[in-house]
Amino acid sequence: MNKKENKLADYTTIKHHPRVKHKLSTNDYCIANAIYHLCNNPLSKFPGWYYGKVETLSEMFNLSRASGYNSVNKLIEKNKESGFLKTTKLWWDDFVNFEIGQESKF
Repeated sequence: MNKKENKLADYTTIKHHPRVKHKLSTNDYCIANAIYHLCNNPLSKFPGWYYGKVETLSEMFNLSRASGYNSVNKLIEKNKESGFLKTTKLWWDDFVNFEIGQESKF
């Protein structure tokens, strides 16, 4: 992960209501949020996808490798051909849309 990408993880604003609704730990939320932002990085080699390693995300948040993989199993889609990751439509609907001022559905 280069320095510009690493800056994306300098802080995380957590939306606790949808986090609790979807039974995400704060670690799960941070991993999903980082994947969402890295997928939408306009400088990405593969726009729309996180192509790095889960271990890199785990290190970024000082989590164990196993914790990182457990978090990736929640609200994250994996491309079967490339192994790349992105957040699900549910992440968009309940976290991002809510964030940009759309009415929440819960």
